[in-house]
Amino acid sequence: MKNFLTRHWLFLLVLSAFTAFYLWGVSVIPFHPDESTQTYMSQDFTKLFTQPLSMAWKPGQNPAPEQLLRELDAPLTKYLIGLGRTLSGQPSLHSDWNWSASWEENQQAGALPSTALLIAARVSICILLPFSLTFTYLTASRLKNRCVGILAAILLGTNALVLLHARRAMAEGTLLFGVTFLLWSLLDGHKHPWLTGLAMAVAFNAKQSTLALFPIGALAVIWLPQHTQHKLRQIIINALQYLVVFLLVFLLLNPLYWKNPIQAGQASWNARKELSRLQMADLNRLAPHQALSTPQERTIALIANLYLTPPSFAEFGNYLGETRQAEEEYLSVPGHALARGLLPGGILLAFMLGGVILAGVHLPKESPLLRRQLTLLLLAFFAQTAIILIAIPIPWQRYTIPIIPFLCILTAYGVIPFLPKSKKQQEKTV
Repeated sequence: MKNFLTRHWLFLLVLSAFTAFYLWGVSVIPFHPDESTQTYMSQDFTKLFTQPLSMAWKPGQNPAPEQLLRELDAPLTKYLIGLGRTLSGQPSLHSDWNWSASWEENQQAGALPSTALLIAARVSICILLPFSLTFTYLTASRLKNRCVGILAAILLGTNALVLLHARRAMAEGTLLFGVTFLLWSLLDGHKHPWLTGLAMAVAFNAKQSTLALFPIGALAVIWLPQHTQHKLRQIIINALQYLVVFLLVFLLLNPLYWKNPIQAGQASWNARKELSRLQMADLNRLAPHQALSTPQERTIALIANLYLTPPSFAEFGNYLGETRQAEEEYLSVPGHALARGLLPGGILLAFMLGGVILAGVHLPKESPLLRRQLTLLLLAFFAQTAIILIAIPIPWQRYTIPIIPFLCILTAYGVIPFLPKSKKQQEKTV
């Protein structure tokens, strides 16, 4: 323990400061109606232990609104909020948010959580941020050294999108945790395939868009060292561990699929397609200039969301009058909109691209283990970016969250040529 503290004291100091800042600021984050939806659905946490089959998909009937939400949304966030709500003694929310109703009508219907309930729900998700920073630090440190690891963690911890979206009672904080957990698990996936399967299950049950990382996880567990004995046998064992753990966790968290898994999967797929259609219809009606029809437009929007535009508090302007004061107070806090804009964003983008190039240049020169780890990181980055560009034609800022850990690690990696090359900084961690 003493050796651990000696080696990682600087990161632990940074982590402690960030954690205190995160928890202090949860009350000043502007409200988003989707927080009501996740908090309302957190009642499923109790049902998971008392009557899980009541959540199973049943044929021959129009699904209730709650069942439709189960078909649409990954479940992990609502369970974490339910756990936090239970531990803090907060009641469940009376009803879900109605986007077609006014703020006052939703408040009268019991869809606006109390301050205490909202804070409890947010803390349930925000508490994952220190773990996301830790996984980022450990991953980047393994790829180079502790100096790069600390820089990657600082970049993630101060990212304006993370500070806003990952501290709300929504899926983004859980998603960030799942992606960083998976990135760390990829490093030794061939040694601990069950752990990579668990991490992949956590990421997928946080947000379905991380399914793009599933083949990268599979590659990590079957990519064995050349000297491995009985290699084919070990590949099969590793692949089975990865797949079985993923499926077990998925089924455990999704009673929706317990009775009619195939039909439930089809219903979920159709529900997601219909939601995307409705979102695009709303976008074309309310903000047609934001509709992204070409790869070039999507790429530009992605870069703008990641580096240039200020934090986006809402996707549509239904309730701007009610949230404007909270947004102004949030932006008045130092650090909440750090490194946004053409100059700071351009510098970070340049370092990130430099990190990608540097990693590619280093690949042939590194040891087989490190070559494997860098390759997996780059493949995962390209896969997650591709799925966002291809499958999500909506320029919503929070949809970029799963890419941010990659950017932070690659940006820190791109700073390597500018770091003093002392022996201490060259030292590996973990």
